[in-house]
Amino acid sequence: MILSSKLIVDFQVKDRKNRQGYFFVVSGPSGVGKNTLLNYALERVRGIYYLPSITTRPMRPGEAQGFPYFFVSKADFEAMITQGAFLEWKQIHSGDYYGTHLPTIVYALENGYDIITDMDVLGCVEVMERFPENVVPIFIAPPNMEELRQRLAGREKDTGVIARRLERVDMEMGYVDRYRHVIVNDDLERAGKELVRILEQYSQRE
Repeated sequence: MILSSKLIVDFQVKDRKNRQGYFFVVSGPSGVGKNTLLNYALERVRGIYYLPSITTRPMRPGEAQGFPYFFVSKADFEAMITQGAFLEWKQIHSGDYYGTHLPTIVYALENGYDIITDMDVLGCVEVMERFPENVVPIFIAPPNMEELRQRLAGREKDTGVIARRLERVDMEMGYVDRYRHVIVNDDLERAGKELVRILEQYSQRE
């Protein structure tokens, strides 16, 4: 199934706003808690749609089509690249592809739907350049490097992987000033409430 023009989000008319949609982009170092905060906020804020990335990696236990990713074959992904279906895409060291679906973004923003996704800092820069009037960039920062190192060690046993992810942190933190909002994730409840407040600040506008 090639998704070059088909939407990957099931938008509901009741959530349509009488304005252009907002595109919330959440970035931050690996292990900082982006997905945890996203889940916290989306359980509490209505009318904002999660935009899953499209990937060729295998689906894991507990995952489903569309959450946390939309899963496709490599052949389909490469066909979509040729057809210009991605706002941005990358191929990681495992050989798997990840991409952000452009037709869904365009449809949402033009039709008054608010969407949110997590994206690395380089991808976020591309989004800000493409949709400067719609993007609300939000950076999730760790309280300190030692805390981030401990979080990574708690979920990843491969020390080489941990080291590579920590090497990226200085680069990622170098983009903080490009973000409109910065949340320090030192406490889930506090940081989650701050993210909810930011999302509601925009989504409740008509």
